[in-house]
Formats: sequence, C-alpha cells, structure tokens
Amino acid sequence: MKIKTTFLFITFILILIITNCGEITSQKENSNNKRALNEIKKEPKIKHATITDANVLYVSVEDDGTIRNGYAEYLCEILREYRATTKIVKVIKASSLENLNNENGHGILLGEANCE
Repeated sequence: MKIKTTFLFITFILILIITNCGEITSQKENSNNKRALNEIKKEPKIKHATITDANVLYVSVEDDGTIRNGYAEYLCEILREYRATTKIVKVIKASSLENLNNENGHGILLGEANCE
C-alpha cells in the first residue's frame, strides 16, 4: 500500500511540474521587450517595428542608400537600456515585402546587429 501511495504522489508531482513547464511566455509579451519596442517605435526614422516569436527585432526604414548596421547598433543600446531579452536587430527597407528579390521573409536587409 505504501508503494502505491508513493507512486501516486510522485505521479501527481510530475504532472504538476510538466503542466507548469508548458507555460512559455512569448518574447513579444515580455514586459521589458514591450517597453523597449514602444520606445523604439518613437524613433522618427522607423516606419514599423516588431519583435518576432524568434525574438528578433525587425524595424523598417526608408532606404537612403546607406548601410544601417550602425543604426541597428544604436537600437541595441535602447534594448540594453530597457533590459530587453531581444538580442538581434534587423533593419529592413520599408515596403520591401512586395519585392520578390528580398533577402529574407521580412524584407530587404539594410543592416543588422547582434546586441550581445
């Protein structure tokens, strides 16, 4: 009888652990990421900004012919300031989703940075 009670108790604990481990918070819902994203959206150059489920910040800007790696690094500073978990920034050309020759599914890449 003691073995059966122990087995049921262990099973119950394992079920609790498994069900609680299933609660994964989307990176978009992370409060630090949200605050950083709201601040980044205030930047005058940015037309659109989003954090993907893969925890990548995509911002679209008008293409003025310059490489935007430095701008991506600047956005990393804002992410760090807000202690966001997002560590990759990709700057894409505004309205480039319609372009069939784009470099990725989010648009033509103008610059990028790894914030780590």
